[in-house]
Amino acid sequence: MTPVDTTDRTAALEQKIDALTAQVAFLTEEAMARKRQREIYEDLLADASPLAGEAMAVATRELEELRRIADPGDVVHLLRRLVEVAPVLDRALVTLGSLSELGDDAMPLTSSAVAATTARLAELERRGYFRFARAGAGVLDSLVTGFSDDEVEQLGDNVVTILQTIKEITQPEMLTLLQHMINGVQRQQAGIADEPAEAPGLWALLKKLRDPNVRRGMHRALDTLAAVSVETGSDTIQKITTTTTTKGDR
Repeated sequence: MTPVDTTDRTAALEQKIDALTAQVAFLTEEAMARKRQREIYEDLLADASPLAGEAMAVATRELEELRRIADPGDVVHLLRRLVEVAPVLDRALVTLGSLSELGDDAMPLTSSAVAATTARLAELERRGYFRFARAGAGVLDSLVTGFSDDEVEQLGDNVVTILQTIKEITQPEMLTLLQHMINGVQRQQAGIADEPAEAPGLWALLKKLRDPNVRRGMHRALDTLAAVSVETGSDTIQKITTTTTTKGDR
């Protein structure tokens, strides 16, 4: 045998010894780790055993109390019902969670809407809308308490005529005419203080007839009186009376 072969065998033997040593070290480390885990488990079991015993004792006492006040069959039935409705409860919880998320998302919008509504109400209060509404409610209350049942019924029968009259009065030409008449009356009233204390004589009145405006006004007044006379003649009054009587009989 040559020296080279001896050296090679020695090297190979040393490699096997090193590999075996590594394996032994690994197995030793694994054994130590398992030992440590077992010790931890034993310590935990030793610590939990008294607690488990106490929990079992408490559970036994509670079950004994429960057995005295409740039928075990009822408890079993209740547990069975809980198991049966578990899917429904799960869906209800999911829906409740969705509603909660929706409420969280809608809260800023709700807050903004409340703030805008509050600001609008404050603006209406500042401008007097609520004072007007309170005053209108008082007027309405006075109207309600100031009319009898028969008068309210008559008002209902004639509401169309009243609205038609208001419609005619509120036409632009009628409002313009009324405004001019009011302006003329106001100017005439302003000059009353300058009039003499004594009533004007016949000659003074005749002198006023020389004024074209006076003659034009008298002409219009006479035409107006003629038109009113036609509208309020005996035939018209008789027709109005007949119509009113017929409505009253109904």
